[in-house]
Amino acid sequence: MLAEISAVVGVLKTLNAGIKTVKESGSHLSDLAGIFTSITETKVAVDNIEEAQKQGDTVLTQEQALELAWAKNEIREREKELKKITPRQVWRDMLAIQHKSVMQNKHRLERERLAKLRQQSKNDDMIKNIIGAVALIATAAAIYYFWN
Repeated sequence: MLAEISAVVGVLKTLNAGIKTVKESGSHLSDLAGIFTSITETKVAVDNIEEAQKQGDTVLTQEQALELAWAKNEIREREKELKKITPRQVWRDMLAIQHKSVMQNKHRLERERLAKLRQQSKNDDMIKNIIGAVALIATAAAIYYFWN
């Protein structure tokens, strides 16, 4: 987990330099796209770390929690800087498109999780039916031999 948090912090430091370059040079789409991609990947990494922590897969130390909180703050700050240099309508459209994409991905993951649970339930039911049938046959055989 420490390596993942360190990677997030490293990406945030390079983002800061990238934003300064974009501001100074006046470059637009290609440079901004790279910065947005880095921010999005960083946000996903932070979300994954938080999700692993919520699921109980990992326990964060105080240092890791501090670095994660710092990274979340840095992400917000970088987004504010990007918002200032991006045209308002482009920013709104980008957020709407990104939100739609994130929601579609969450729905897809939820459908996959539910399908897996349904399959597991079917398997459990099949095993229970087989065990029940074997028990019924064994009981019938015992009764047959007992009465004869």
